[in-house]
Amino acid sequence: MNIPFKVLSIAAAGSLWFGLGAPAIQAETVYPVATGANVVSAVPIATLASSGSIQVTAKSVKEDTDLVHADLSIPVIRNLKDSRYQAELNDIIERQAMKDLEQLKKQAAEDAVASQAAGYTFRPYGLTLRYEVKADGGEANGNVLSLKLVTYTYTGGAHGIQRLDTYNVRDEQEAQRVELKDLFGEDYKKTIDASISAQIAEKPENYFPDTFKGISNTTNFYLDQGNAVIVFQPYEIAPYAAGMPEFRIALPGQPGGTGSGNGTGRTDAGGMQALSVNGKPLGTVEAAVYIQGVSVQMVPLRPIAEALGYEVKWNDEQQSAELTRGPQWTSVTVGKNAYTYLKTVPIALGAAPEIRPDGRMYVPLSFFAEIAKADVKAEGGTISIRSK
Repeated sequence: MNIPFKVLSIAAAGSLWFGLGAPAIQAETVYPVATGANVVSAVPIATLASSGSIQVTAKSVKEDTDLVHADLSIPVIRNLKDSRYQAELNDIIERQAMKDLEQLKKQAAEDAVASQAAGYTFRPYGLTLRYEVKADGGEANGNVLSLKLVTYTYTGGAHGIQRLDTYNVRDEQEAQRVELKDLFGEDYKKTIDASISAQIAEKPENYFPDTFKGISNTTNFYLDQGNAVIVFQPYEIAPYAAGMPEFRIALPGQPGGTGSGNGTGRTDAGGMQALSVNGKPLGTVEAAVYIQGVSVQMVPLRPIAEALGYEVKWNDEQQSAELTRGPQWTSVTVGKNAYTYLKTVPIALGAAPEIRPDGRMYVPLSFFAEIAKADVKAEGGTISIRSK
């Protein structure tokens, strides 16, 4: 059978491989986390069932100490035809997450001592891990399971840094790692480089000049509705404000894929969707757009927040909005992809707030789930948000 990954340095942008030498662990292994107050052990949480037989369960690892705030949702894959491959893939994903946590805890402990010696107040470092199932392994996706993982690390300063890892696996009796050359043929680099260069040329101001030199064998990608989506790490080809630039390229045999476009401007991929808050209709919004190469759902901040009971104050000088509801407080700033809940570590949500032509500030839809802690559903042309 083909083994999916070989061990490489984490510096190899986003492509983590491993070989047979790594001891496999069971998917439900519970890793211990630091002892002390306010520590929550790893436990399985909600299961996402695909349209086929493959399922992905999120395992939660949380830690809240004076040194580190961690909130990890580690994907655990189930029901691949190749159980050995599945065990090894689950093993490397979980081990990498725990390695990130242990390294941050070590760094935080060292920096806390240094801060104390220098007379400074140490503020806890932060680590979050989130994942998305981009292709579910069904026949419509060529039996490919495609996962996108984003790890966000905060060690002080204006913002943290994100790291992207992607995993693409063909679900067969002997599972195989899917590579770009499998999708685009032997001339895949030439094809993909030409497409990305053309997309960059449409919005050159969004990227570092003359930085893109072509993809490599370790370039991240995932599959999404007839497209291969090529993704770059923060700062790799563009400033931090650009997030992780994405470029959608229709797969051979696909009539343009879905939502394929320039990868940098705004594409009305989702059209207009009905919006309701606590059961009250708020009209329609343009619910799916591309912001600086990142595909996200963007919705107007003020009407939704006020319908949820928040008081919203706008600071024109700082280009920020302050939201208050009882003890809950947060603020968002145009151009800053850093969102906080109470006094937690800032997290990134895929795009920074922006002011649209209608004069309103728009934020990612996930803001209301992750920061406002509301129940959010987006399906069937309707976005529904309810207070918990």
